[in-house]
Amino acid sequence: MTAVELDAPRAAPREAWRLTLGRFLSDRAAVASLVAFALVLFASFAGGPIVSAIVGHNGFDQFPYATDANLDPAGVWSHVPTTTQVRLDEYSNVLPPPKGSPTTLMVLGADGPLGRDEFIRVLDGGKASVEVGVFAVLISALIAVPLGCLAGFYGGKVDAVVSRLTEWVMAFPLIFFLVYATVHLTPTLRPIGWGHDIPAGVPMVALLIGAFTSFYPLRLVRAQLLTLRNAEFVDSSRMVGASGLRIIRKDLLPHLVPTLLVWGAVAVATDMLLEVGLSVIGVGVQSSTATWGTLLAQTTGTIYNAGPGGGAHHTTWHTVWPTIAILISVVSLNQLSESFRRAIEPWRR
Repeated sequence: MTAVELDAPRAAPREAWRLTLGRFLSDRAAVASLVAFALVLFASFAGGPIVSAIVGHNGFDQFPYATDANLDPAGVWSHVPTTTQVRLDEYSNVLPPPKGSPTTLMVLGADGPLGRDEFIRVLDGGKASVEVGVFAVLISALIAVPLGCLAGFYGGKVDAVVSRLTEWVMAFPLIFFLVYATVHLTPTLRPIGWGHDIPAGVPMVALLIGAFTSFYPLRLVRAQLLTLRNAEFVDSSRMVGASGLRIIRKDLLPHLVPTLLVWGAVAVATDMLLEVGLSVIGVGVQSSTATWGTLLAQTTGTIYNAGPGGGAHHTTWHTVWPTIAILISVVSLNQLSESFRRAIEPWRR
């Protein structure tokens, strides 16, 4: 090595977050999963209004002539009359629409006897399902992070109380308690929503799922704080007179972000599946609200309305479309979680 090379200034080391981002972007599976979930988000939040503007109707509009005389819905890529009044003869038989009636396009056909657009309802249902997953994760984090930090950092009686509370919640059969709470404890909360942006029933389901799944991140945060509270940088903060809350806020919380990021991606997928399960058995979001769970429930029936759609006419495609959307979302989120973990902790690959 020459003297010039020895005297040349060395490049500053890259920040840890840039190294992590570089490892994440170099992972092809991570990028593919990120793109897939980004497309799901775009379709869920912007797809419905865009398609509605193109075809001239929304997911709530009902077209009686989108079904035939047997109430079987129109199929894929159907042009159905926009007539909203059904013509009947003197024997109450349905007459065909007037000749020359305007038509509208249904890309995936109708959703059933009501004649609503299946494609737009699948797009709108994605928004509600994603909102349930995200809101439930935020609620879990708001409960878990403060309690986990207090239990892990202070230990002793605080840790004992939080640990017993966590074990008490874990002892509940989650799905059965959610069914009971949805039916008996919160019937007045189910209609709560904020228009089309946050459909009715989403806040209530997210609150229940978030509250009773918060013990997962709570135990993660507690376990990490039990290790970090004896670290040298924590001892240094104590020596200069920093309080416990300041140490938690300034020194320890940043170390929890990678763990919570990995957990959050999986938790969103898990909470979305919980919403689907609750809706399928008839105790989740209101059936009038389009979610991927309620769309499946219309086809499979519920414990309160047995049989496919409670006797309504549907086809196999009404199960396929929401299922594909759920599959893409859950697989991409699980892969994102794994990719986050590999990028944050490359030595564990």
